[in-house]
Amino acid sequence: MSINVDLFCYINQNLQNPILDSIMPIITYFGGFIWLLLIVLVIIVYAKLANRNTLKRVAIIALIALLFSDLITLLLKQIVQEPRPFETLEGVRLLISESDPCSFPSGHSSSTLAVVSVFIMNMEDLVKKHYLVFDILLVIFAVTILFSRVYVGVHYPEDVPAGALVGIVGALLINRYKDKILAFLRL
Repeated sequence: MSINVDLFCYINQNLQNPILDSIMPIITYFGGFIWLLLIVLVIIVYAKLANRNTLKRVAIIALIALLFSDLITLLLKQIVQEPRPFETLEGVRLLISESDPCSFPSGHSSSTLAVVSVFIMNMEDLVKKHYLVFDILLVIFAVTILFSRVYVGVHYPEDVPAGALVGIVGALLINRYKDKILAFLRL
């Protein structure tokens, strides 16, 4: 067996406990495209209603990074076409249902890191004091989502950093051109 499979089996089968078994299936959904899309849209609406223009602009950049990163992830999934662990290994503890047959890279990791990275890169503009606390909370959120994908049985460990890398690079690219993007959108 490979290190990737061994590590998957260790996380999915040896770290099991009733507490994680009950919370990880819930936590893992918060890293999905739809949930993150809804969260970012709620932030945009709130920022508009509260007249928080900087927050609105950052959330719009996060939304674009989310869309861009997910597009790249979908393309990579179609190119690589790696089956999920529960389709190829025996004894996988599958704690959620998963309809997408492609495992590499992790879409949840890509989505989560795209949004989290944009907010971290712009946190000093959003929060004048204690921004490091918010950065740490966002990192904890992201790491928890990434871990959950392996724990619930839908991704190999290598899928997760690959998806995270797609999200981070997507966020870096979009954030680098944020002024031009926002000017184009007249924001």
